[in-house]
Amino acid sequence: MKLLLSIFCGLCWIACSNPVPKPLTPAFYCWETVFKPDSAAISLLDSTSCNILYIKILDIGKNASSGAIEPYSRLELRDSALWQSRQIIPCVFITNEVFDGISPEKKEWLAGKIAAAAKDFAPFKEFQVDCDWTAGTRQAYFLFLNHLRKQLPQSTTLSATIRLHQYKFPQNTGVPPVDRGMLMFYNTGDVDEESERNSIFHPAEAQKYLNGAPKKYAIPLDLALPLFSWAQVFREGELWKIIPGPLPLAEMRSGGKYLEHTTLEPFPAQLWEVQDGTFLGGHYLRPGDRLRVSAIPETLLLESARLARQLDLADDARLAFFHLGIAPKEYYSAQKLDQVCKTVRN
Repeated sequence: MKLLLSIFCGLCWIACSNPVPKPLTPAFYCWETVFKPDSAAISLLDSTSCNILYIKILDIGKNASSGAIEPYSRLELRDSALWQSRQIIPCVFITNEVFDGISPEKKEWLAGKIAAAAKDFAPFKEFQVDCDWTAGTRQAYFLFLNHLRKQLPQSTTLSATIRLHQYKFPQNTGVPPVDRGMLMFYNTGDVDEESERNSIFHPAEAQKYLNGAPKKYAIPLDLALPLFSWAQVFREGELWKIIPGPLPLAEMRSGGKYLEHTTLEPFPAQLWEVQDGTFLGGHYLRPGDRLRVSAIPETLLLESARLARQLDLADDARLAFFHLGIAPKEYYSAQKLDQVCKTVRN
């Protein structure tokens, strides 16, 4: 009897010391310049019980001519009702070049400008910065984040996106001084390379970032997975343009203007060659241009979810899909996205 009691107590101790993580909370990124989700997008939000939206309000970069730091796009809000019915997390995208050689005064000035712009979208509980910083810009970027924290309302959670190379090598790139990180679990391929491999997500490439990564990241992490496609256009052996999807693949196959090449790669990009001059996504393609079309079918999305089990995610992690404007057009069902959330936690 004492033995059974000891075993029972031991099992209870193990169960209590290893609590089951909470289910992932679904979220979506909204990355268009105009915020006006259509009926299909709203239906997807409702059917996934998604109440959290990460919405980009600003793109900031350097003016190519003057070198001035300035916004090159601002959000145009056309659906205030949906905005008010969801938890909105305003986001700002900043190019890494902004922090290359930036003066101390400019860091504080930039933080003030962004905080002022954010007031137009108050109230909010969290604010996120998206920047693919490097070892060379980390000091300037992190100091900017400290300035921004002081400028935002005191109760605001400050979060930042984390790329895979930053996740694996924090000793080189550092860990940003924020409350939470959003791990962008995609863009694993080389976009400048003509390859048969999917450039948005490839399991073998993703696994390389997981191997040898620290077992514990220094800040709580949420997870972002891709729901988009694109075409990389190569002209005379060089990357010329990236055209965002969704792409008219059926039309491309039947119109006689493209030649599709086969590949044995298990997680492939679709390779096309332009046979006759044509337009795609508003861009004129010349004969001889080559396209590398990468997309995320449901099988690859589930594979990314299975690999994501190895990540050090927060117990209260969200799973944010990138992005809402594309998801309904690419035919991702609510049931499939729910399965993805459950796969990461199982």
